[in-house]
Amino acid sequence: MKCISRFYTQWGSLVAGLSLVGLSFAEQIHIAHCKDGCPTSLSDSTSTLSGPSAVQSEIIVRHLYAASISASGLADWVAYRVLPETVGVASLLPRYWRLDGLSRVADALESEVGESTRIVQPDLSNSQDRDYRINEVTLLEEDRGRLVPMTSFAGTPYWDELNYLSNMTLLPTELRTGAWSRLDQVVNELAQAGASYHVISGSIYSNELRDSSGMLIPELFFKVIAGADGLASFGFPAYVKPQASFCDFSLPLAELSSASGLSFFPNSNNLLPEDLIVDLGCQR
Repeated sequence: MKCISRFYTQWGSLVAGLSLVGLSFAEQIHIAHCKDGCPTSLSDSTSTLSGPSAVQSEIIVRHLYAASISASGLADWVAYRVLPETVGVASLLPRYWRLDGLSRVADALESEVGESTRIVQPDLSNSQDRDYRINEVTLLEEDRGRLVPMTSFAGTPYWDELNYLSNMTLLPTELRTGAWSRLDQVVNELAQAGASYHVISGSIYSNELRDSSGMLIPELFFKVIAGADGLASFGFPAYVKPQASFCDFSLPLAELSSASGLSFFPNSNNLLPEDLIVDLGCQR
């Protein structure tokens, strides 16, 4: 109980398991996962890109992350905070997808993710048969990824929350295992050195990019990282070569805001300088 209490105190400015409908509610409560407020829609946005649905989103808050869920049931963005003690080894942690019961639009995912993705809700209450129950759970479709990485929270008792579909996006394999993953690794390394970072990660859609089955897929994947004294933002195209450096995809926050139609850190009077890119190992 000591361990659980410790982590709950670190992150929980409100009870995990909260679901809010409408982005406007994010400005009326304090969500510890979001630095200076969770992202809000730009009322005067001229962006030509959007989420998979233009209708009102809902916000889900869990121990490890907050997520804005569109009508499709997929996350438009997630926000989380990486701390020195949260990072861990995730190689042996089970990975499977399960519906998030907090989402009012969870049922939409049955058609959104496609028949090739196996969604399960395993019964792990009996620890004696935990292993074989985990081993029989498989994910058949590769181009599905977690916006909040397991490695950033393998050191917490809540890592299994990252298997919820509210943490899923249609992330191409070459990007997920390449530049995207390497950026996560660098953030983890900096956190383990004693720092903490707020991260906002998400996807931007257009009406033109679809996969082989005809399903709408993101055109751009973004990640905004904020430390104590600086921030950095990145925008990754859907198709990136495995050997590509994440440094090549740094993007000014203003451009990312325009493309996504989101206001980042809406409660901040003075945004941090965009010089965290140097700490991440990139040249300005």
